[in-house]
Amino acid sequence: MTSQARRTTLFLLTILYGFGFIDRVVIALVAQDIKVELGISDFQIGLLGGSAFAIVNTLAAFPLAQLAERCRRSFVVAGSLAVGSAFTALCGLAASFWHLLVLRMGMAIGSSGTEAPAHSMVSDMYGPSRRASALALFMLGVPFASILGSYLGGYMGEQHGWRATFLTFGISGLAVALISMYLMHEPARDQHDPQATAGSLPAIARHLWSHAHFRHLVIGTSIGSLATFGVNTFLPAFLTRNYGLGTSDAALLFGLIVGIASAVGTLMGGFGSEWLARRDARWLIGAPAAGLLVGAPLLMLGVTRSNLALAATLIFFASCFFYTWMGPAIAVTHRLLGSRSRAVGSAVFLLFMHLVGQGFGPPVIGLVSDQIAARASGDPELAAQCAQATSEVAISACDSASAIGIRYAIVAFALLYLWTAAHLIRATRAAGMHHEPRVRPSDAPPVQS
Repeated sequence: MTSQARRTTLFLLTILYGFGFIDRVVIALVAQDIKVELGISDFQIGLLGGSAFAIVNTLAAFPLAQLAERCRRSFVVAGSLAVGSAFTALCGLAASFWHLLVLRMGMAIGSSGTEAPAHSMVSDMYGPSRRASALALFMLGVPFASILGSYLGGYMGEQHGWRATFLTFGISGLAVALISMYLMHEPARDQHDPQATAGSLPAIARHLWSHAHFRHLVIGTSIGSLATFGVNTFLPAFLTRNYGLGTSDAALLFGLIVGIASAVGTLMGGFGSEWLARRDARWLIGAPAAGLLVGAPLLMLGVTRSNLALAATLIFFASCFFYTWMGPAIAVTHRLLGSRSRAVGSAVFLLFMHLVGQGFGPPVIGLVSDQIAARASGDPELAAQCAQATSEVAISACDSASAIGIRYAIVAFALLYLWTAAHLIRATRAAGMHHEPRVRPSDAPPVQS
């Protein structure tokens, strides 16, 4: 593959990943509008943003990853986005919570094929010494999606409603997927590693789990993902409830905070950790761990400030540290696998991250928010009462309680980042991590002589 083809393919993979991410998180941008129109609780919003997506996404990821090990991965990535975007567009036609729940599950099937096969393609285009930074560049799709999606999503939501927002993003993603399918190049396998054959899913999972640092890496990043998915799902609603921002302004501020912070953090984590790891390989994971220890208290300070500018600044700097670990974590995982097992290896890693993080993060933080709000109001049936509130006094009381609920739910979730850091630190201390060879089990991906 020529350098130009490699750059073009990496760029298109980043764009596809970005649109796939928009499909996942668009519900957060219009959550408040959906809640009001359909009369649902924060817990139900959390189910739509989390469990409805994560469970199906996780189950579908493995067959698509195994398909990608045996066929053209670029078609798997682009085709998956096309399916996911079609379901996103259909969400705009939903008439109830249950309609949205089913359609979000359909969207998750498509989205499940956009990540692990792309990781495999990037690892085949770049050697081990450049893999973390290349994966970090690929993951810039998240900030691209956050900024573009938040600006357009907020504007569409405020001007044309949440239904038009789903339709717009769904149709756009479908168009991008179909175009990319014919423009992307398929990288040759085994360019930077010994030739290998694809291993079975159980064998690959056993092989990865046999390494102590991988176990701590998975546990830590799953906990961190639980915090990140939970907080990000409700951050626009937090800004609306606590600072009186409209849908458009809250979505735009959310996009700027998370979009820019995720770009800074992703590049810091990829290039910075890679640079430090040249001196001691433990820094590949140790640097993100140190960042989380700084970011957690900054987030707690930020969401408890009454001044919007100060709150946004602190949340921004905290978020920079929360996006440093993904590139290094995937790079460490791929070091343990042959080139024809990396898509499945990424799927194993993402299984825990999505199932625990996105599956439980949004509904759990929503449930915590509902409980804190109910305690603040003194009414255990607050959600049901607020759904039927009509007087200004009742609506004001509901707004005040829900603002308190989501604020302190985020504070509680910030503590999870400290737990994540503890596991990442233990991963760096795992025996032989900094000189562990890429050993492959006999039945999963064996080296061919």
